[in-house]
Amino acid sequence: MKRTQRNLLILAVLLIVFSNLISGYINVFTRGLFPTYHYQTANAEFEFTAMPSKGRDVEMMEHHFQTFKNNNPKSEEQQVFRTFKRNPLQFWNWYSYMTNDIYTYKYQHPNSKGKLVIN
Repeated sequence: MKRTQRNLLILAVLLIVFSNLISGYINVFTRGLFPTYHYQTANAEFEFTAMPSKGRDVEMMEHHFQTFKNNNPKSEEQQVFRTFKRNPLQFWNWYSYMTNDIYTYKYQHPNSKGKLVIN
């Protein structure tokens, strides 16, 4: 019995590690070829859609947000939130969730008017 449990645990760990190594290929089937990630401020004055495969990455978003804050002094205290969730059931993305800059921003759910619901 213990040997079976140990073997199942080893198999599960190997599956998770291997799937994280090939997550790019898996995501082509689950997310599509060009995944997009939407960010915005709480009042939706600033919005940005990142498409890393097209060069529109987090670094570009931060540059655009800094330009936005410079042009709008009233928005100096604004914060950018991501509007997409992490899915913990997609174990093949766990490594990306922990290391990719795309997921470092706090999550806020947008309401029907596009503004974020602040908890």
